[in-house]
Amino acid sequence: KRRIELDTIIKAKKGNKKAIKQIVKENIIQVYRLIFLHTKYEEDAKNILRDTIDFIYENFSKVDNEKIILWMYKIAIINTNNFLKCNGMVEKNNSLNSYYYNNKIKMYESIDLLDLKYRNVVILKCYFDLSYDEIGYILDLNSDTVKIYFRQSLKNLKVNVGEGL
Repeated sequence: KRRIELDTIIKAKKGNKKAIKQIVKENIIQVYRLIFLHTKYEEDAKNILRDTIDFIYENFSKVDNEKIILWMYKIAIINTNNFLKCNGMVEKNNSLNSYYYNNKIKMYESIDLLDLKYRNVVILKCYFDLSYDEIGYILDLNSDTVKIYFRQSLKNLKVNVGEGL
């Protein structure tokens, strides 16, 4: 997990554009990855990323110093969820063969089978290795609810795709 220098954070919160730009630059790949894992389309992910960066620049002074990266993920998730609700989800493939490789489930494709609330939890847990508390902060859920969503999503994947999970 990344740590941002406190000095850089203080400068950024005071409106120093260079410091904000540095923080965004250091985390942009992870934020883009989070968005892309949801959309699966490069152009959509880039558009959402632009909106996310704009929001970050405009609202940086409002965030808690300890949770800057989580806050950036939170903004990305909110923008992505709003986009998916307005424009539709990634198309699901009806062929179970597309979810397997060498008799193992391909998580990247399989997460598209999940409802958005479960997909958010799985992506943050499996791809970003965040704690249940961190995921709860990002999704505005308590950690027990996050745990339930995670277990339920794995159960749903096993039912829909098979036991290779």
